[in-house]
Amino acid sequence: MNKEEVKLLRLETGILWPHHKNKKALSASTLTKFLREEEFKGIPKYILLEAAERGKVFHKTIQDFIQTGKHPSFVDLTVVDKLSKLEQKIHETINFLKKNDSLEINDFLGIEKLHYVFYKGELLATYLDLEFKDRIVELKTSNTKANKSPLALLIFEIQLLIQYLCTHKLKKVYLLWSTGKGVILNRFQVSEHSLKILDVLIEFARNNDSYSPAVKKAVILEILNKYYTPKKLIE
Repeated sequence: MNKEEVKLLRLETGILWPHHKNKKALSASTLTKFLREEEFKGIPKYILLEAAERGKVFHKTIQDFIQTGKHPSFVDLTVVDKLSKLEQKIHETINFLKKNDSLEINDFLGIEKLHYVFYKGELLATYLDLEFKDRIVELKTSNTKANKSPLALLIFEIQLLIQYLCTHKLKKVYLLWSTGKGVILNRFQVSEHSLKILDVLIEFARNNDSYSPAVKKAVILEILNKYYTPKKLIE
């Protein structure tokens, strides 16, 4: 399969997305959809939408800072009690980036760059939050409850694995997680378990229409019990 066989077509959302043989490339969002449905079951849709909007603002603010060095004035405050939760996360993240020389943000290449790769006959694709010369950084703003959820951590892991594969295994992958109570910077390590889980999710995506809710739940339990041993990111 050559890159020439891949076409970039515009989705309804306006973004370009790779297609192969009239089939959309699989994304982390598609592959983890039923995991997220289970994780967020019972949470009102408006709350999820509000959280998504806050996430967009957070991403744009951090990306703008990396690109231009500019940031909101509240980032310079020493007292943050009166800031909103979103502002507190922006405050802690930008100050973390200012002080953490190990990230070497001077070799920054860009934001929201599309990468794709064929993996076991399936086209996978992703947009990267922050791309540097030899590494990529995925930004997260989930609250600390996610640290206690095997499903939430598994979703993080699959997203990072797809980014690793889509950059042809040539770049280190980091999760930069702003919790509101401190920033966590973790390097992603590929494991046989995560690769096996990805195979299960790809097979599930291929035959999604044939799975009932009961089977979906059984698949989730099998993944968690057979393949996945969650490692908390916050000890």
